[in-house]
Amino acid sequence: MRTKCIAVIFILIMIASAYVLSVQRPHEFSPRDCVLCHFDEKNEPMNIKPHITGACETCHSNLKQTQSHPTDLIPSMPIPSDMPLMRGRLTCITCHYVHPASKKITMKKNFLLRKQISGPQFCVLCHDIDQQGHFVSSYTHEGGYKVTDRTTRIDKTSLQCIECHDSQLDIPGGGLGAGTWNHSRGANHPIGVSYSSVSMKNPRNYRPSGALRKEIVLFNGNIGCGTCHNIYAKGKFMLVMDNNRSALCLECHIK
Repeated sequence: MRTKCIAVIFILIMIASAYVLSVQRPHEFSPRDCVLCHFDEKNEPMNIKPHITGACETCHSNLKQTQSHPTDLIPSMPIPSDMPLMRGRLTCITCHYVHPASKKITMKKNFLLRKQISGPQFCVLCHDIDQQGHFVSSYTHEGGYKVTDRTTRIDKTSLQCIECHDSQLDIPGGGLGAGTWNHSRGANHPIGVSYSSVSMKNPRNYRPSGALRKEIVLFNGNIGCGTCHNIYAKGKFMLVMDNNRSALCLECHIK
């Protein structure tokens, strides 16, 4: 009996150790994983398959919902020479290492970025900023975020949006709690709030979550920046629905 208990404990320790190592040393692939990205990793290691984003999605299954920058597009501005493009297109590996060159490069510290900086400091490597320190882009908008519930945490996508769009906000290491985003024109909207809770408490004014269109994404049931905005949208406000603000609002708000 004692031998069986020791064996079980040993197995549990091995499983826990494997998990810790996977967290501390991300992107350590086995030889059989090479075919995900490489045509011939031994003889032509730099000959990468063009659909590298699909390879990333093999592990990052929710990539489209969490990434803060669109991929597989041709950039309109110069890109640093040490940030590679794939056949002229920006992909995940333009900004991120696949095989970390140093053990100091960890997922927790800087998300495997190719520079030892993150947030707006990283973005300005490609994007211009004006004299006021704002990004020069027709898609960005001014505004500010106010935390109202520090006991909660907003989704990763919203955090990445706020990190750039409200550069004056001091973001703690643990992230931001639920709060309100002010779009600078008097249009305030909650972030990190459970939509189901809101709609059930006030069914006369809000549609049930099950009735929402598929374009309207909730993050574990909560409202986020990505609920109304899509980084792939082409319109000025990057809305998830044809750049029609009134129609989008009425998808959730009955009146």
